[in-house]
Formats: sequence, structure tokens, C-alpha cells
Amino acid sequence: MKLALLLLVFVSQVFASESLKPFKYLRQEVKSAEKEYQFNEYEAIIGGSLAFLVGNVGFYTTNSETLKLAYGGIQTVGIISVGQGVYDYYRPNTDQEMLNLLQQKKLTRSSLADGFITILGQEERAKRLALLYGSSLLVVQYAANAYLSDTPKDIKDIYLFLGGVNLIVAGHSYLSRGKYERYFDLKDQVAVAPILAPNLAGLRASYSF
Repeated sequence: MKLALLLLVFVSQVFASESLKPFKYLRQEVKSAEKEYQFNEYEAIIGGSLAFLVGNVGFYTTNSETLKLAYGGIQTVGIISVGQGVYDYYRPNTDQEMLNLLQQKKLTRSSLADGFITILGQEERAKRLALLYGSSLLVVQYAANAYLSDTPKDIKDIYLFLGGVNLIVAGHSYLSRGKYERYFDLKDQVAVAPILAPNLAGLRASYSF
């Protein structure tokens, strides 16, 4: 909703004059962000991977049930951070994308709509892939904790339940794409899960729930 409102404001100004405040404000914000802060899209993935590693080493080396639960929590936090990192990697730089769109020399309603939908499609994809990869990793982790370690039965049942829930979430995330992401796929012919293999067969399967 916030993105839509911002675009409506900028679109209402773009056909008038570049000297108007909204357009100048956007351009200044983009330049300011480039000078003051360089975004590292791998930051959350690196941090989450380190937490994931620490959690696994601790979980499989301790004999304490209490510590196993604690390290299991660290595993989960690490994987959630990796999922956030996937989102950071794929999410659009909204300010920059809007500025590039509005600075086109021949901006038409068609190109404006295409740019608008593309930004929304990138955002939908980033959110879906973050959920897909995060949930999939949690399924593997919980299954490993349940079967590859001397885990008490009551805790094992908890891991299996959580793994089942995340399996459902991962399956839904894989099969379901938003309306703007579907447009984005048709436009650019990119795979649904392009992190490791951009054109791997079968990754474009989709179903709308």
C-alpha cells in the first residue's frame, strides 16, 4: 500500500515538471543513500549461516537436553536470518527503481504500468523466496535434529511437528505465485527459484491457491 501511494504521488507529478518537489526529493534521497550507506545484500545470509553453524555444532556435541533446546533455538534463528538474507538479495531497490522509471525520456502509460508491475513483482518474489528457502531449511534441520541425534521422544515429536508445519509452508510457497510475480516471470522468463540454477527444469511449476 505504501509503495502504491508513493507511485501515485510521483506519477501525478512526472508529466508536469521535474522542478516539482516530489521528484527532486526522490532523486536527492537516492543520491544520499548511495553516498552514506552501501547496502550489502549478503549480510543477513552470512550472519544467519554463522548462527546456524554454531547452533549445529553445539546441538550435536552436547549431552545436555537443556543445551540442546538452546542450540536448537540458535539453529532456528540462523535459518530465519538466512531467509531474511534471501529477501534482501531479491527485493527491489524501490527508490532507485522508481527514479529510473520516472527518468525515462519517453515515458508512456504502458512503460509506466510495466515498471510499476515489475517493482511489485520483484517484491512479491523476494517475499515468497524468503519464505520458501527459510521453511525448506527448517524442514531439513528439524528432521535432522529428530533422527540424527539422541533426542528425547517428547522433543523429537516437537521437531517432527514443526518440520511438518514448515513442509506445508514450503510447499505452498513453491507452488503459489502472486499476480505481479507471474507477470514478472512472463516478461523476463526467470525461474521461480533461481538462486543456484537460474534455468533448472521444473522450478517454474506454479499453482494459485
